[in-house]
Amino acid sequence: MKKILIAIVVVVIIIAAYLGRHSLKAMFVSSQPAVTTTAAPTTTQSATQAASPSDNIYLTKTNPTKGQYLTDFAGMTLYIFDKDSKDTSNCSGSCATNWPPYTSGAVAQKTFPANIGVITRADGTKQFTYNGMPLYYYAGDKSSGDTNGDGVGGIWHLVKP
Repeated sequence: MKKILIAIVVVVIIIAAYLGRHSLKAMFVSSQPAVTTTAAPTTTQSATQAASPSDNIYLTKTNPTKGQYLTDFAGMTLYIFDKDSKDTSNCSGSCATNWPPYTSGAVAQKTFPANIGVITRADGTKQFTYNGMPLYYYAGDKSSGDTNGDGVGGIWHLVKP
């Protein structure tokens, strides 16, 4: 009787551990199996592992052909513009329509990682920067993991960590 009780307890523990692990995993697994996601600045995880928040500002994704690049916390790809200079955006008007600045939640604060900053654009809005370079989205990217803006005009590039 004692052996049966021990066996039942062991089976219950194994089932609980299995269900707990897979329930948590299902909540966080990326829907993009070809692109792996990791919280910056940690190392790349496998496609089946969960993304961890860095600080709700950016994540690092890895694409088999493009390597590592930055996305916003929702997984949308971020770009830099060759015509910008450190802490200065030179993309406005129709440029900013096609390449919307990454402004969501951009406020100056002391808790950002060392490589993240915030600038004030000519229109007064705040924009995130990475190593001083203003960050943008591409209007042609529709889903998390899209990198359609990389290389456009030879002046738009993925942000490499």
